[in-house]
Amino acid sequence: MTLSQEFEERGFVVIESFLTQEESHGLNQSLEAKYEQWQAEARQVAEKSDHDECDVLAWDPVLEGHPLFCSIAASEKLRAATAEVLGDDFDTQTSLIMFSIPHGRGQAWHQDCPPEEVGLFNLNRLLYPADTNLENGAIVVVPGSHKMGVIPPGGTQDPIPGEVILTPRAGTLVLLHGHVYHRVTPNLTDRPRNSVNFRAMPAGVPNWVTCVAVYRNGRTRFCDTPSFAPAIYAETP
Repeated sequence: MTLSQEFEERGFVVIESFLTQEESHGLNQSLEAKYEQWQAEARQVAEKSDHDECDVLAWDPVLEGHPLFCSIAASEKLRAATAEVLGDDFDTQTSLIMFSIPHGRGQAWHQDCPPEEVGLFNLNRLLYPADTNLENGAIVVVPGSHKMGVIPPGGTQDPIPGEVILTPRAGTLVLLHGHVYHRVTPNLTDRPRNSVNFRAMPAGVPNWVTCVAVYRNGRTRFCDTPSFAPAIYAETP
């Protein structure tokens, strides 16, 4: 099965040893330095509503021009892997680093964008510079759920039938369709758990596709959408 076929069927693919040891080490050093800076500034996790329980801090190093992150985002190997599932013509966003805070709730079940508009989706290009596990935060997905519509109601971390637990090792790339049901389990350790996301979209899909995320018991708007956006975006409070 090709990467394209696997992505179409399951909604995600896992590519191990995508990063070199040097790249993983460099990313880890930068992420640890950023987190220590935030600790010194006593930065706090923003309050969230019940349906989007996520204890995370976010950072966009590409927007800040960080050389290493910009280099990997623009690398030929990342372009080639993306083209395998989206085709050669695709668009990119900046970056989204998610720090799952120590002893936090991780990330609740969600979809990155409303699935009612089948052709409007993002591609998460998730890089893991350090090992993940069930203690610091596994990523849990439901294969094929990008074709199942809206995520069903339920608890923010309650199991969904058919779910698969992924524990990417350092250097792994996970390509994840934005309509796939996914969550990150709580971080039970004393250190943050990190992922590096260089989001992309099929050609013609607008940047505001991820302005509304879908959780099991509600939706959250992260940014404004234009007046001509599909109604499902405009009607979300």
